[in-house]
Amino acid sequence: MPTTVQRPAAESMSLLEQRVEGVESMGIQVCSAIESLAESLVSLRQQVSARPDTVATTDMPGLISRIQQLESQFRLQSACADLERTSRFHPKRASVVFVGTTYFGCNAKYGWLGFREAARRAGVECFFLPQTAAQEAAIRSLGEACFPANPNDWMPEDITAALSAAVVVTCDHLLNPNPFAAAMLAGARHVQLWHGISIKEIGLGNLRPLREMSPNVAKVMATCGPFNHFIGTSAAQEREFRRWFGLERYAPIGYPRNDVLLREPTDADLIGVDTAVLEQARNARRAGSRVVLYAPTFRDARRGVWIAEAGLERLATELKKRGDTLLVAMHPVEAPLIPQLRAAVPSARFVTPRTDLYPLLRETDVLVTDYSSIMFDFLLLDRPVILYRPDHADYVQHSRQLYDEKLLDAKPGPLTTTLDQLLDAVRTPDALGARHADDRAGLRQRLFDHADGSASARLNALLLDEIRLALDA
Repeated sequence: MPTTVQRPAAESMSLLEQRVEGVESMGIQVCSAIESLAESLVSLRQQVSARPDTVATTDMPGLISRIQQLESQFRLQSACADLERTSRFHPKRASVVFVGTTYFGCNAKYGWLGFREAARRAGVECFFLPQTAAQEAAIRSLGEACFPANPNDWMPEDITAALSAAVVVTCDHLLNPNPFAAAMLAGARHVQLWHGISIKEIGLGNLRPLREMSPNVAKVMATCGPFNHFIGTSAAQEREFRRWFGLERYAPIGYPRNDVLLREPTDADLIGVDTAVLEQARNARRAGSRVVLYAPTFRDARRGVWIAEAGLERLATELKKRGDTLLVAMHPVEAPLIPQLRAAVPSARFVTPRTDLYPLLRETDVLVTDYSSIMFDFLLLDRPVILYRPDHADYVQHSRQLYDEKLLDAKPGPLTTTLDQLLDAVRTPDALGARHADDRAGLRQRLFDHADGSASARLNALLLDEIRLALDA
């Protein structure tokens, strides 16, 4: 059963309702302004087309194109505002929509996989909203309900299903490529699984100077809430998540993606996994070799430069001498660098970009990372972790500010900042693991209220409860 969390007091709910009404009122005014501006743009475009001599410009086609783009953007915003309003009054039915991310993995994948049978038993419809055609094909190959990845392929029944959803489940900002998706799901109760325990400032804690504000930055801010239920792994993290996101209730029931760390993956679990690399890791371990996975996060600055300076080839060569295997999983943002890295580091095997790493973590003996939340998931396996931060000063100055209070007292493994320190650490992984065992255990106890492989079961119960709340409203 989901962890019981007290609902907001009646006074708080009243205040929330007032804020919602205010936002809706403002939305109506914005829509009216957008429609008026769109009409003006149409009129201007018609005048420019009819009397080009009245416009002092040498790029008439370019000007008309820009006007058409603006007109299209404003009409899209107006349509989304109206769809959002429709979603809020549209009748709901017992249905849940899981929203995919840029790859078929993380909590959206495992939450959806775990909910399918529970939904069938309860008579609940379960849909998946993909980001890509490959995701759509994977879902349909299992015979499951899936929205089209291409917005142009949506039929009236798809629109009705989205507007009727009682609950929407995400594990990231709801920025689906379908520009109408978020609006059509706006009236559903929102359960946010998020995608990891962060030591970086995220959400509302990752703001920029106003001079750098843009529609994209503002959109990301707007998708930091409000959430009816926010899922975490421990009660101790509620305060920081409330600082980063707008949420009503918090439930520390655990991440569905971590269940696969504690059991053999099924065929469905392996959809979206680089199975060739997975098999290589399994074979290496069967042969008595160790598998070292290097999984750094991305950089906002010096992209590509920092990894070239990190000494990856020396690390790969050192491990190869011992008969060990180095696997490298680049963050999707820096995945375009892999062709060059393959040529520079022939001793390493690179994981296919945008694939699911969690079954591979089961076959990993030592994890090397820097600021990635994957270090905390790996705690459930109680194996050695090495933190490698060769560009730390540059990272915190030009990429992200850290919020690593959870690592002040203990770290999951040694913190290395030079290649020589990293090489020393990987030479004795067993001693390393034993030396930091107590720190790993302390972190695991503090950051995971459950370590039993049953997060999906608890999520199932929570989602069924959220459906009841939606239909009773």
